[in-house]
Amino acid sequence: MVDEKHCPTCRQLHLFRRVTPAEEVHIAQEVGVAEARGFWRCTNPGCLWVQPYHVQKRGFQLPKETFG
Repeated sequence: MVDEKHCPTCRQLHLFRRVTPAEEVHIAQEVGVAEARGFWRCTNPGCLWVQPYHVQKRGFQLPKETFG
């Protein structure tokens, strides 16, 4: 499942997809297990931006070393 959203890193609309299980594990370490579900990632090649589905201001970049 994908959905088009504004990516603050890319500064335009892009398709977002649900995060993978590996990405969700990292997000859980950053924001807590209960809040990690429901994050989405920009599908633009090279972009590492993730955010909750409706809350862009709670998003952040995944580490390039692990997910880039």
